[in-house]
Amino acid sequence: MVFAFIGFGELGTCLAEQLSRSGHIEVRAYAPPRASAGAAQALQERLERGRAQRLGSLAEAVAGAGAVVSVVPSSAALKTAKTCAPLLADGTLYVDLTAASLADTEAAAALFESTGAGYVDGAVLGTVATSGPEVPIVLSGPGAARWQALVAPAGLRVSVIDAPAGHATLLKLLRSVYMKGRDALIVEMTLAARRYGLEHEVLATVKGPGESVPFPQLAERVLCALAVHAGRRADELHASSEVVAAAGIDPVISRAGSEVLRALADLDLRDAFDHERAPSAAEVLAAIDERSGRTAPGDL
Repeated sequence: MVFAFIGFGELGTCLAEQLSRSGHIEVRAYAPPRASAGAAQALQERLERGRAQRLGSLAEAVAGAGAVVSVVPSSAALKTAKTCAPLLADGTLYVDLTAASLADTEAAAALFESTGAGYVDGAVLGTVATSGPEVPIVLSGPGAARWQALVAPAGLRVSVIDAPAGHATLLKLLRSVYMKGRDALIVEMTLAARRYGLEHEVLATVKGPGESVPFPQLAERVLCALAVHAGRRADELHASSEVVAAAGIDPVISRAGSEVLRALADLDLRDAFDHERAPSAAEVLAAIDERSGRTAPGDL
């Protein structure tokens, strides 16, 4: 079977290399010309590593392919889908592994509803730099199960959500509230610590029970504790934001975090649980929804 990759950066190279090793998948690639000799050479090296044949046009690359895998930048995701949709034969899978917005993902999926191609919404939950071809990929949409059946035997770590296209992207974006928010928080903390001459000392203290348990267990512990301690933690984080600001850094993350915790405290969650630690995170979240009057996206 032919797999055509649209875009061929780090992700595409890693997946193509793994798939080509299976012996029954032929890899093609389309990537626009590079502006410099160095960039062109780097692309050529990636193509060789991924055992991919580079075609001169997108139409040539996708012709007769069993699966088209889009790994272009998120800003080009919808445009690429629009270009590919009329070119794909019946039964072809269009696998969108871009980090596009939810709106663009849903719009891309809609393009394929009237064609014979199957759209796959794919969310890459990590980086190939860290995990290589074993990076987890969650799939949704009408073609998800078919693509899983094709690539799982080749060694890709894919799982399927039995849900319409957009749900894999939604999962990734909700996860990124923590994962990318954490990245920003680390920058804010370490830069301020460096300016106070305490970079190594501060980093060494960020360890303990909360950093050595599976994340679901950590989330459970944090939410149950916040039912009682949100106000105190809001005050502490506000004080932290003042220290960060004094170092000449806009405390965007710590200030916003203190506001979130203050809003929780203002819901009187302590009263909801009789000033005791909440029994479960699910009950804390339910109490937040009940007291805030919002239970679903779009509720006012």
